[in-house]
Amino acid sequence: MGFAFIEPWHLFLPRQAGHVVAICGSGGKTSLLGEIARVWAGDGLPVVATTTTRTGPVPGFFGAGPGDDGDRPVAGNLPFRHAGTRPDGKWQGLTAADADALEGLVVVEVDGAAGLPFKYYRAGEPVWPSRTSLAMVVMGVGGVGEPAGSVVHRLGRSGVIDPVGVGPGDIWQWDHAHALLTAPGGYLAQVPADVPVVLVLAGLEQQPDSVGLFEFTGRAMDHPRVPLVVFCSRGEEGLVLRAACREESGDDDDG
Repeated sequence: MGFAFIEPWHLFLPRQAGHVVAICGSGGKTSLLGEIARVWAGDGLPVVATTTTRTGPVPGFFGAGPGDDGDRPVAGNLPFRHAGTRPDGKWQGLTAADADALEGLVVVEVDGAAGLPFKYYRAGEPVWPSRTSLAMVVMGVGGVGEPAGSVVHRLGRSGVIDPVGVGPGDIWQWDHAHALLTAPGGYLAQVPADVPVVLVLAGLEQQPDSVGLFEFTGRAMDHPRVPLVVFCSRGEEGLVLRAACREESGDDDDG
């Protein structure tokens, strides 16, 4: 099995109103949300971004919520629907039902990771809108090679699912990332069974191990739910994204 790059990277995104693209995982979700919204808006499509968790104010969006949060675009920014500003300044997420009721094309963050590259899940998350038609599963693989305690959200906490079993001082390896992706209780297990998956590998500019990254990508794409991977790195001009699809090996011998 190999993979081939596709152009443009966003060719797989739905383009018809009514679709909901949900982003889960860790280490780059909010940046990806902004890129998807801008792609749709650049094509002249109706788009709204939101969250079913909570988030800090998102650059490039204006807060379209109740009260004094404002409902008008600022300098052409896109709308981010939320349920009000919390006392800590973060935007409170919508319920799944409210996210389902949004019109147009919707891109939504369905869990949080406190800005860390990886996370362990607890009960009650992610919060999926029932209209979700595509799940973008994000992993901040730039954190591979660092102490687990500094790159894994909720490591060592009670009440979370631990599919890996490492200590805070252990070095987080590619095998650990693969287990977190594929093991029971890991990232793919959080996605509803009937929802297609795209894996997003973020933080590549922080990852010097290109051989390990290539091998990890191949192992991930061996999983039946991962036919497509998006590679995401940050440069001087912003995010750079490339997408690759799985190529199945076949027998070309007609005899």
